[in-house]
Parts: sequence; C-alpha cells; structure tokens
Amino acid sequence: MTCIWNKTFTDNVSRFKIRFPELYKLVETEIQKVKFNFEQYEKQINHRSLPEDKEAILEILNSVFPFWNFLYSKSGEITAKENDVFLHSAYSPQKEAVRLFQQKPESDVSYIFAGIGLGYSPVEFAKASPDSLLIIIEPDSKYLLASMSVLDWSAIFSHKKCIIITGSLPEQTVPFIENLSPLDKIKVITQNSQTQHDTLWFKTFFTLLERNRQKQNINNNTLERFSSLWLRNSARNIHWFAKTQGISIYKNMLNKKYPSLIVAAGPTLQDTIPLLHELKKRTVLIAVDTALKTLLKNNIQPDFVVLIDPQYYAACHIAGLSAPESVLVTESSVYPSALRFNFRKKVFCESLFPLGRYFEQNLLQEKTFGKITAGGSVSTSCWDFAKYIGSKNIYIAGLDLGYPDKKTHVKGSTFEERSYMFSNRLNTAENNLCSILFSTQNETSFDYENNPIITDSKMKLFAWWFESQIAKEKESSDDESQKIKTFSLSKKSLKIPGMLTAKPEDLLNLPEIEKKKKEILHNTEQTAINFSEQDFKAVYDNLINMLKSLYSTAKKGLAICQKILSEPMAIAEQKAKHSFAELSKIDSEILSSKAKDTASLVFPTNRQLEAILKKQPKYSSEIISSIVKSKVIYEELIKSIKKYMENLK
Repeated sequence: MTCIWNKTFTDNVSRFKIRFPELYKLVETEIQKVKFNFEQYEKQINHRSLPEDKEAILEILNSVFPFWNFLYSKSGEITAKENDVFLHSAYSPQKEAVRLFQQKPESDVSYIFAGIGLGYSPVEFAKASPDSLLIIIEPDSKYLLASMSVLDWSAIFSHKKCIIITGSLPEQTVPFIENLSPLDKIKVITQNSQTQHDTLWFKTFFTLLERNRQKQNINNNTLERFSSLWLRNSARNIHWFAKTQGISIYKNMLNKKYPSLIVAAGPTLQDTIPLLHELKKRTVLIAVDTALKTLLKNNIQPDFVVLIDPQYYAACHIAGLSAPESVLVTESSVYPSALRFNFRKKVFCESLFPLGRYFEQNLLQEKTFGKITAGGSVSTSCWDFAKYIGSKNIYIAGLDLGYPDKKTHVKGSTFEERSYMFSNRLNTAENNLCSILFSTQNETSFDYENNPIITDSKMKLFAWWFESQIAKEKESSDDESQKIKTFSLSKKSLKIPGMLTAKPEDLLNLPEIEKKKKEILHNTEQTAINFSEQDFKAVYDNLINMLKSLYSTAKKGLAICQKILSEPMAIAEQKAKHSFAELSKIDSEILSSKAKDTASLVFPTNRQLEAILKKQPKYSSEIISSIVKSKVIYEELIKSIKKYMENLK
C-alpha cells in the first residue's frame, strides 16, 4: 500500500524544518501528534484488504484530520469539504489555482494567502511568481499541517521570499505584515470556504488590515499635502528648542496613585461641566485644545492642554485665550502662533517630524523630549499623555466619537463658535451642523446602552485605536494594580470595547488631591535644561553643513546620470557600466549622511515617486532605466534640500 506518511508529509516537514527552523519548534508537538496518528491508522489499514491504495489514503486523511472530508475530484486530485462546503473545485483544484495566476503577479506587490485550504493556490503562486513576497496565514497549525499532508510544497519552501504565519493573534499579525511591506502594496487572496474554521480570527484580521491600510493611506495623503507646512513650522519654531523642556519631566510623576480626567469637546461634555470644578480637585485635568474655550467660559483652567496638530486651524482653537495656570503640551512643528499664547508653561513631546527629531537627539544626547503615541486625534494623544505621566485610572468626558442626540459639539466649543462666526443668511450655522450630521460618509453604530449613534469611518478608526491600546494595557502586567483602566463618563458615546463606563457623580467620592498635585508639579518642573544656547547653535550649524554636503553629493550623482543619458544608447550603456562603481559610492554617501533623514520630510512619498517615474522616457535597456530612476531621485533630493535651506534661513 502507498504510505502517505513517507511520501508527502515527511518530505514537506523536512523541508519546513530546514526553511523555518524557529517556526518548526513552535509546532513540533503538533507535528509529532500528526505523525503518530498517521502511523497508527496506517497499521490498522494494512491489516485489511482494500481494493485501491487511493481509497486507503482518503481513509487515513479523514481519520487524522477529521475536521475535513477528503475526497477525489473528477480530475483525480484530492479535494476536501468542510461543513459540506467544497474548499476547492470538485472538478480540478489544480487547474483552478493555475487559472488564478495566468497573468503573472506583479513583482512589487506582496501577496497574502489568508486561509489556504489544501494549499493549491500558494503552491501555484510560488511557481508563477518567484520574486513576489508570499505570505501564508493559517492561525491554526493543525490546518497548516493538514495542507502539507496532501500536496508537494517544495515550490513554497524553495521560494526565496516566503513567510508562514501560524499560531499568532490578529493584533500581532497585522503590525508584523506592516513591517514586511507597505499595506498599499499588498493583495489578499482568500475564500470564505477556507476561513470558515476560524471566522472570528479572520474577520478581526481583515478589519485590522483594512483599518491600518486606511491609516497608512491617510498618513500618505497628509504627508503629501502638509509636509511643506510641517517643515515651515518646524523651521520657524527652532529657537524654542533652546528654552523648552520635554514632557519627560512629568514621566510617571503620578506613580499610579492618582487618576486623570481627559476633557474632549463632544456634546456629552455638557453633562459633566457642572461637576468639573470639583472633579479637578480630585484628578489631573487634561484638556484637548478644542475644549479649552468651553472650560475657560466656565472658569476652569485645566492642568494640561494638549495641542499636537501642526495645522493653522488647530492654533485657532486656542487663539485669543489665556490659561496662566495651565501647561501647554505641544510639538515642535505646531503652528508658530500657538507657542505665543499665555500659558504657565510650554513643553514639547517627541517630534513627529525629522527636523525636530534631529535637534532633540543632538541636544539631548540621543534622548527625546518624551514620546506620545500618535493615534490620529488629539484625544488619543491626551490618553497616551495621561498614561505617560503614570495615571492610576483614566476618565474621559466628551469623547463621543459620534453625534449623540444628533449634536455635533459641546456648547461654546471652538467648532460651534466658528459655525456661527462664518454663518450668513444663505449659509446658516444650522446648515453647517446639519451637513455634518447628514454627510454621505456617516454610518450608524451603537452607544454603551445599545442605542444607535451616528458616526463615521474616521471616528471608528479612533475608537479602534483606543480599543487596541486598552487591550494592550490589559496584557501589560500580571499585577492588576499596575493596569490602567479607562472609563467613559457618558453612556451616550460610541461604545469602545474594553472602555468601561462611570458616572461623573461617582468621581466625587475620590479624595481631593489639589495640594499634592501642586507639590508634584512643582518638584518635576525644577528639572533644568541641560544644554546651552552655544550647544544649540553648534547643532544648528552642523545641520547646515551636512545639508550642504548632501546637496553637493546629490549634484555630483545627477551630473553623472545626465551625462550618460545625453549619449546615444550604445555609448550610454557602456558609460553606465563604467559609472556603476562611482554611482554606488555616491548612493552609499547619501545613505550614510545624518542629514538624509532630516531631508526626507519633503522628499516625495513612494506613490509620488512612482508617478514621477511614469512620466520619464521609457527604455528597453534595464541599466539605462536604472540610471533614469537614479537621476529622478537625485533631482528630488536636491529640491528637498533647497526647500530646507530656504526655510532654515
């Protein structure tokens, strides 16, 4: 009788062990179980007289992997059913997979096979596209091993860009993939029949992947649109580095002993405002920039105001306001006018952009001002700051992430006042607010009492950020007393899984900490800035010199490329070959330059660079095409450095 154990599974497992030794160790116990079961069932069948070896193979497979019903297709290849649904074609599974890749896959695109059934598709893909990144995802290793028991996987194991992911959580898998490939360069191949064994896992994975893809797309759009503004703001704010401390002076100052209260500008903040005077005595009060006007109208000055967004309209949120008892937490690329408003103190968090990071690292001996994780919203920044300062628990008022009772913002907030400020007879404030409520981008979700609430995809993205961070916090320690819990003070807000609810009145039972809070703030703010203005000037001068050197190197590379491309094709190819070593040296100098990362802010994104390259003349010669690409990169780098130098003047 044909022994399937010796014929297919053993060979695949041997190759698997050689190619992925660490992954093999993780699933070795499961492999030994499968091996044992194969041997036992083969012994039983050997004692019986079966008309065909093929039937014996099916019987063994169905016994070892009872979650599938193995059978032969019309073409004689093995296929399978799960819950009476075919995983592959009932006629010819292999032809079905071959047809999928009749058009050669794009080499610069990464392909994810999420759920693989018996593995026909990834095997054929590995044969058709040896240069594309191949990612196989099967959360349950039993299903992965079942696939290896049917087909020869040698094409997969010999594929030079192959990754297999098994036994991981969706929350771990998506960031791992993001490190392997830009999400806009990923294609997912999947079938419902092949993911039905773990629907929840795959649903979560696809949701997270799409959310991260949206986030990456938003980041690219934002970078392309605002990079020049960020550079201009950062350059204008450079002098603040010489006299501004970082949020690092507040790191863990509360030591998990005292709670924080974040105040956002959602409409449900109205319900909490009457209690805020008392709540401030019992918590560290952190306000988003859009809520400051409402707080000041009610004679409440928060302990901290967070304003991270570099755009002009963000500075308008605090324009004309005065909060001499509050600390402004901001970033070095913020719109310059924001740093001129009257606050008790201003502190920087770690810069999101290269120019700010350069000064931080060189002035603070490779340290930073203190990092706040960017979640895309000032409310996410507030939450991360509350965690950073060592809050015991975090309460949030006005974080609605939707429009409860069809209201858009709390009364007196910057958003509401601007609606009235710019209204007229033909374009009333009510019309402006209605346009928000009835936008085609809106969708319906649910609050904490399962009542419908209008929201949109962007706010749901922020909700997911909170959900993921709260989930991480739950797993951060075995000691429950060290875990930070997050509470919404309104049940009318968009429900965020993992975020608990609390009544504002319940916080009145907390002990007053006003005196202790002032003492903590006073002690932390005694930390001196440990560099002089001379140090600052030296760092600035060094940056200018490095940018000039980088500019000169890029000009040299550009001149070589232009000279090659000005020649007839035959001569150009010869010159390109002779210039290869010199261009490689120039590229190496650029890549090793410390100014390279600083200049990258206004360098085109990948998709912008691709658009520029598409407009270039097309050459059949591969070496000349690479010279064209190098020429474009040198040109864009020169433009970026020029823009920097103009702003730094």
